[in-house]
Amino acid sequence: MVGDSSIMREIVFGSCRREVCLDSVGDLSRALPFDSYVDSDNRGLEAEESCEASDSEKQKAATAINNILSTLTHYSELTGKVVTGKRCSSIGIVTLSSSLTISLGRIKQSFVLTDPYLHDMPIVYASDAFVKLTGYSKHEVLGRNCRFLQGPNTDVEAIRQIREGIETAQPCTVHILNYRKDGSSFWNFLHICPVRNASGKIAFYVGVQIDEGSKDDHRGLSQEMRQLGAVGAVKVAVRSSSMGVGSSSKS
Repeated sequence: MVGDSSIMREIVFGSCRREVCLDSVGDLSRALPFDSYVDSDNRGLEAEESCEASDSEKQKAATAINNILSTLTHYSELTGKVVTGKRCSSIGIVTLSSSLTISLGRIKQSFVLTDPYLHDMPIVYASDAFVKLTGYSKHEVLGRNCRFLQGPNTDVEAIRQIREGIETAQPCTVHILNYRKDGSSFWNFLHICPVRNASGKIAFYVGVQIDEGSKDDHRGLSQEMRQLGAVGAVKVAVRSSSMGVGSSSKS
């Protein structure tokens, strides 16, 4: 009976390994009386209980993952050591190579990179200037779609233009009302553009933000020139990174 009980434990744990829906191992042991799955004749399982995590539990897990990835990315920026994103990509969140992260960190403009190959096109990189502009920390941004900047008075036509530009893989520039973390609004002169890797395939989309109400000195450069400069620097960083590893992960 002891041997059969051990086998049953393996079967049940295997079937529930898809999602974790209990708060602790103690809860799991109380919720699954393994011996009850074996009848008196040792004929096997009598029933199979489903194990489905709630939406709130999934959100908590996603938040915890984002926090971990943000910490790892910061560590990579400081040390230059590679933080692998292979396990993260399997759950829909990726980390960039350390070489690409360091190159992007030298770009002073507010911008984000999004991954069009992941569900809901999440942000995979946010610049320090973007954090300063929006008031969100990096771990609050990574893994989220850029729509969290929208608010009650955001123009639906601008949103439509953005969506159309992405669907057709064409650069798109709009004036859109966005909102900071503290709820204050700002007019965002936003430029979105596909970024291709060394093989010519789209690897990311870059979104460059300019606060039209900002009085910062930018050495006389127009908003358009600042955007094009940031986009060019991002493209160089992405292509150089993909060439450095021999081939892009998007190829």
